[in-house]
Amino acid sequence: MFGEFVALRIVVILRTNRLLITQRTHALIDNFLRDAVSMTDMPSYLRSRIADLQPLVPCDGLGLWIGGQWTAYKEAPTSSQVAQKLVETISPVVGAHIWHTAHFTGAFEWAKCLLPNVAGVMVIPISAQPEDYLFLFRKEIVQTLNWGGDPNKTYKTGPNGPRLTPRSSFAIWKEQVRDHCHPWTTDDEEAAILLRSAMIEVMGAYHQQQLQERSEADIRQRMLNEELSHRVKNILAVVQSLMSRPVPQGRTMKDHFSILKARIGALARAHDQVVRADGGGLLRQLLEAELEPYRLEASTITLHGPEIWLTGRALSVIALVIHELATNAAKYGSLSCREGRLEVDWHLDEREQTWVLTWKETGGPPVTQSDEKGFGSVLIERAIPHELNGKAICDLRTEGLFIRFELPKRHAVCVMQENSTMSDVIISSETKSTDDALRMASVLIVEDQLLIAMDIEHALMEHGVKNIRTVSSVYEGQQALQKDMPDIALLDLNLGDETSVKIAKALRDRHVPFLFATGYADGSMIPAEFNNVPVIRKPYAVHTVIREMTKLLVSSSVHHQNME
Repeated sequence: MFGEFVALRIVVILRTNRLLITQRTHALIDNFLRDAVSMTDMPSYLRSRIADLQPLVPCDGLGLWIGGQWTAYKEAPTSSQVAQKLVETISPVVGAHIWHTAHFTGAFEWAKCLLPNVAGVMVIPISAQPEDYLFLFRKEIVQTLNWGGDPNKTYKTGPNGPRLTPRSSFAIWKEQVRDHCHPWTTDDEEAAILLRSAMIEVMGAYHQQQLQERSEADIRQRMLNEELSHRVKNILAVVQSLMSRPVPQGRTMKDHFSILKARIGALARAHDQVVRADGGGLLRQLLEAELEPYRLEASTITLHGPEIWLTGRALSVIALVIHELATNAAKYGSLSCREGRLEVDWHLDEREQTWVLTWKETGGPPVTQSDEKGFGSVLIERAIPHELNGKAICDLRTEGLFIRFELPKRHAVCVMQENSTMSDVIISSETKSTDDALRMASVLIVEDQLLIAMDIEHALMEHGVKNIRTVSSVYEGQQALQKDMPDIALLDLNLGDETSVKIAKALRDRHVPFLFATGYADGSMIPAEFNNVPVIRKPYAVHTVIREMTKLLVSSSVHHQNME
């Protein structure tokens, strides 16, 4: 009876101890994973809370390998290469189960050199994904074993050779055991099992959320691709329509090609503004971009109206219309002479709930009525009524052309009420004389698209530039710089699988001015160190390229003179 009573007490003590350990482990796990459910980045959360895992199982250091990244805490290897070797070695052995050893170097010889401070290792899989592990490390505990005698056999050599003799003494023989840690107990295994179960559940929910988000992202990507395809097809249809128009009588092919190119350029600028502004753009920016090349005097062009935001569709249509009006005014109207004036006004008609835009030309050549209407005239009269369900009223007054456009209120939103006029840009004889700086300069063009490179070459040659070099890669550009440093450069930012940043750095080190050219709508691709470098949007507007190059050359010349 006494023996049974003692045995029951021992069982009670063991079970009570196990219960206390289990309760303590659950409390620690609950505290560790309390905020894990709301986390959108579980790996980062685990890395930031790795120190809270140490009390679960007594150890000297921890390592977390998750998503191919290593995080170490206290007595754990810090090198990611060592961690990679450790994972590659352990993965075939562990699988999906907890694995541990008190003598790691005995199982893996390479660990003696790469893991000199590690004697014992426990590996806990923490997710259903392969190679997501929590490593627990223990340091060496040197043990001394006392033997009743030397366990090694003793031999004596006599006349008849070596003979085994009885032990001469039963004195205590001591042996030191190294490269072993304190053994992993059943309590340690129990805590590791509880942790593994909780982690696999949480990580499973996280991976499920990741799969759902990835599926939603794929759906959004397909929708964006379809929308992009739709927009590209619409743009190509518009370009095809422009190209299919017959050449009017009396117009040369060269003039007709220039007109088509300008119209497509206007479409490109409108599209670029739509993309950069996420589906629309400001009317004032559109007017300034289209009218700035035709501004001969400070007071030539006046813009009046609040800041209004046009929808993407309205912006594209109005861009074509304004382009036609501007080119016609530059050829036949008020923008063809210095005495001419152009006033553009827009406001909201509250009674009719329409936006009204007026185009008023004065001071130009005498206005003549033509019986034949070209494509541009038809576009001006019919584009806004047909595309935007608005109105277009054209009046050939004695003092100049007057047009009134009306479009429904839904196509624009007022974002600022204050009126402002177009910034003054005066083209003086001194500015014109700076064109010689570009004509006498050597120009480097870095462009991987042959047709685009040929186009800008031709434009610069027509302007009078004679020394032009064109390359298509970073290597060719670096070779060209070593051979002969240019006076100015135009760099296409994206060159297939590389960028022209290396060439830009070389030019900057030699104080050579340069411009970036890109088809991207925003400047996210341009490194921050080149934020002050002018950027030309593709497709190229020839006058813009020439103007920016001239400004850079003049600015660079002034800077060098000041340095001297």
